[in-house]
Amino acid sequence: MSFLYPRLLAGQAVPLYERYQQLSVGELTKCAATRHTSAVYVATGGDRVSETKLDELRDLVVSLAEEAGFPGASDRERRAAFDRRLATAVHASMGLAPAEAAAGDIWAFVALVLLPDVSYWRYPQPPGDRVLGTDLTRHVVGRMWWRAQLIHSPDEPDPYAALNILGEDAFDRIYSRRRALGGSPYLVKTILKVWDSLDLRGLPYRETLEDFLKRLLRLAPFVLFESLPPASLEAELRAVARDTVMAVLAGLEDGRYDLSHRVDVVFGG
Repeated sequence: MSFLYPRLLAGQAVPLYERYQQLSVGELTKCAATRHTSAVYVATGGDRVSETKLDELRDLVVSLAEEAGFPGASDRERRAAFDRRLATAVHASMGLAPAEAAAGDIWAFVALVLLPDVSYWRYPQPPGDRVLGTDLTRHVVGRMWWRAQLIHSPDEPDPYAALNILGEDAFDRIYSRRRALGGSPYLVKTILKVWDSLDLRGLPYRETLEDFLKRLLRLAPFVLFESLPPASLEAELRAVARDTVMAVLAGLEDGRYDLSHRVDVVFGG
């Protein structure tokens, strides 16, 4: 079932964001709530989420944060693990339709009303886009819901396994190109499948991924990726990846390996 979530419009969200910058995590816990007097809902399209369900969502997220050190100190590795668990939890439990999840005002409510303490613990003194929902590629919770949405494979034993393939920076590079690439779960899942099959040891990871995505962007106006059957799409992406690997290896000017042999190693040959 799809639920409608309360929306906190900018006129109410921005003052909360600014006031919360001055509060401690403990003080923000006292501000957490399942309702806000200024919250609104869209007029049609489903049942309004209950306060009981919002309470359950808060309890779930807080318990995940506590595993990563909340409300105290944490580290990069534990925060990254929290993000992955958060993505699975919110996508599996919220009952959001993608059209509803595209509304930044929903995520402003989640970050500033339901989970202000967790939000400001995860990103101390956050810039506005981390909590206001103005950029869903940056929002503390919303970006993780969308990451899970794009890789969710309900027929797999672990529908969210692909969350472990790319780190946050790498995944954001795909999602930031969502108009051409990152808006299609079918394409994103195939990109991740191909990328996960490569042995990139010894190659500059970020440079290689950036080159691969640029080549896909240049190809996008001429190829309707979603029209290709799975085997054909995978073959197309592997061909693009091979061009990328050859270009990156050639740029390294590393004479230790024969270029064609090194490319074969990357592709498991």
